[in-house]
Amino acid sequence: MSDRPAVLIIDDEEDIRDVLAFELGREGFDATTAADGLQALEAARGRHFDLAITDLKMPGMDGVATLLGLKAIDPAIRVLIATGYASAETRDRCMANGACGYLQKPFDLEEILTVVTKTLSG
Repeated sequence: MSDRPAVLIIDDEEDIRDVLAFELGREGFDATTAADGLQALEAARGRHFDLAITDLKMPGMDGVATLLGLKAIDPAIRVLIATGYASAETRDRCMANGACGYLQKPFDLEEILTVVTKTLSG
């Protein structure tokens, strides 16, 4: 069992998943990826994740439904929502449903690393 913080990256764009997993791995996180909400829930049923970063707009299950499903499996998981369609309304909806942060795409990797580190230490 790893003592590195486990992060689940959920995005329908493979390039985003791969870059985030690589960079988080380089920074000492145990990164796992999922292409959609259903894959994310399956992964969360199989192991504990400290943090999930999920895209908001995905085919099938959107980020809010994914957030709710992850919280149902593990109420302690912290979830960050990332979106290219940021608005105060969607931010408020995500936060009201238990997200601990809301990131606007495109984001830079330094920002993600800072937010992930702060979220896991707080």
